[in-house]
Formats: sequence, C-alpha cells, structure tokens
Amino acid sequence: MNERPVDRLRVFSDLDFSALAAPLPRRPVVWRLRTSMPGWMATLTITLAIVAGSTAVFGILRSVGILITGTTPAAATWVASWTVSCVAIVVGAVLLFRWWHRRFGRPLTPLTDELRPFADANGLDTSSVSRVEATLPAPSGCEGKVQRLTRVLQPAEGSPWPPFLIGRRVFHDPVPPDFRPTERRQYPGLVDDGLFLAVPMPRRLPHIALLRDFELSSSPLELRTAYSMGLEFDEVFTLLCPPGYERDALYLFTPDVMAAMIDDAGGAQWGAEVLDDQLFFRFPPSSLPGAVLEEDLRRAFRLVERTSVQLEEQARRYSDARVGERSLDLIDDAGRRVGRRRIAPALLIALVALPFMVIAPFVLIVGEGLLS
Repeated sequence: MNERPVDRLRVFSDLDFSALAAPLPRRPVVWRLRTSMPGWMATLTITLAIVAGSTAVFGILRSVGILITGTTPAAATWVASWTVSCVAIVVGAVLLFRWWHRRFGRPLTPLTDELRPFADANGLDTSSVSRVEATLPAPSGCEGKVQRLTRVLQPAEGSPWPPFLIGRRVFHDPVPPDFRPTERRQYPGLVDDGLFLAVPMPRRLPHIALLRDFELSSSPLELRTAYSMGLEFDEVFTLLCPPGYERDALYLFTPDVMAAMIDDAGGAQWGAEVLDDQLFFRFPPSSLPGAVLEEDLRRAFRLVERTSVQLEEQARRYSDARVGERSLDLIDDAGRRVGRRRIAPALLIALVALPFMVIAPFVLIVGEGLLS
C-alpha cells in the first residue's frame, strides 16, 4: 500500500472553523466511544431492564395492596424480594451503560446553534427541518419507504467545494389517511438510519458494505456474504458484497482505497456502504447517535477529499460485465443489494425476551397466591 499523505485538510484547507473553535456554551455532554457496546449485549441489557421494570411496577402495586389488606409473612417476603430484585436490575442496567460510556468514552460538547454560523462562513447550506428526500438510494429493506432527512449540511449553490451531503435520515412506511401521529410515533414503521456522509460516485456500483465489529450482531445484512480483503483490512472492517461480485469488490477496493479507508475511517470507527452511485459513510458511535461533534465534521471533510476520491478513481473505470454495455451505467439486479438476514441476533434476543414481560409478573402473582 502506498504511503498516505499527512493528516491535514487540503481541498478544504480554507474552511473557517472559528465558529466551532470558540468555547461552546455549557450543555449536556456526549460520550465519544472508543469501543461501542456490542449490539447483542445492549439489546439484552435493555430487554432485561424492560422486563424487570414492568415486573417492578406490579410488585410495587402489590406491596401497597399488602400494606392495606395484609398477607402472610412468606407471601410478603416473596413480593418484596421480587420487587427489590427487579428494581436492582433496572438500576444495574442504567449503571452498566453509564460505566461503559465512562470506561470506553470521553465527554465532548455537541454542536447545535454553531452549525448555522459555520455554514454561513463557508458557503454551506444547513437545515434542521425534516424534508422528504427521493434522490438518495435506500439501503436493503428500506426500498419503497419514505426517506426523510434532517440536520443537513451541504455545499451551497455556486460554492467551490466538491459535492457532499451530511445529515441524518429516517425511513418510514407511507402514511395512510387515517394515521394519527403522536409525539412518540410520528410516522408508521419508522427506521432510523442515523447520521451519514454521502459522496456521489461517477457511476453506479455494486452494493458493498463495510461493517464495524459492533455492528455484526445488529446488522440486517446477510453476513454469509462476507469476503476477505486481507488481514490488515479484515481486522478493521467486515466487507459484504453480493455473491459473485467478489472480484468486483477487489477491483474497486484497491490497496490504495483500502489504505484510505483504514487511515481515514477505520481508526475513527466510521463505517461505509456503497449504494448505487453514492458512497455513504456512517458516523462513529457515541452515547447520543444524533449528535454532531466538531471532530466528526473535520473527519468528514477528510473523507470527502481523500477516501472518496480514491474510490472515485476506480469507479470511473468500472463496469458490470454482467450488463454487457458500459454506456448503460447499470448494475445487474444480482449485484444491486446484499441480501438480508431473516432476523438479526439482537432482534432475536428482544423477541425471545419480551414475552417475559407477561411471564414474570404472572409468576410473581401466582407465587404470592400460593404462599398466602
């Protein structure tokens, strides 16, 4: 692999970061995680907390009833022990996440009002208003859903910057006429795809996903489509591509492209995905997935001017041999999307554990009845 250039901005060297350099107002911090909690572990912890919380509510209500009506000492001990244990599980789950953030993270101040003056000073457009977006390609499983963007940052019309788009996107089912939105459920079938950086490619490419370690247990993509790209690269990313497109992935991800991904994205825990004619980078993990941090913005501009350019050079020369005519700028249907798993391990844990929200309170009540 060729030696990488020094770690500083070149194309974006004239960006004015003064609006972000001033001391930011005090606000709740966001924990930047060096190591994100594995998806199966986070799902199991949250599910246990939900089950324990619902059981603790029953236990507290039952304890009030016992204080009013009385019962046998054995039954009172049974209810008290269940209630205390469930409260302890809930508290333990909260403490586990707090410990993980402090053990594997560092506190940073999120950007909110600073994005507007930063954009104004640099010929960028920004908006926090949710908008429907139909031009960006959807990931596997979200085809046919409505795509919405918010927290958008992109070059203003006529600005000298290369094209890119930063934002947060969600997908939801088409809203039926009788749907009544609530504060917690504004759209039906909502899927939050998180913060992203999108850079256009010169032509359509096969679907290629670069997963980080902590995504393996929660990604809906079929992991059996993983393809080894070499020991150094495989230590940072798991590359997925459609079956039969392994040589295409090698053609696109040359040693220079892989070196760029490792240097510019891997160490900072950015993921990536090629969808049609767009290269998407997924922001690194934090305790607040929707938070924009200054170091992420700086890294995003570096990804635009270095890593995306490396892949763009390969993309210009690529064509899908299965299509037969390069001028069509098409990808065969077999290469457009990696298949999806029937169910991800993290979701399986939730589906198996959630019935205990009914079973656990039932055992509490039945046990008390037998002992009383």
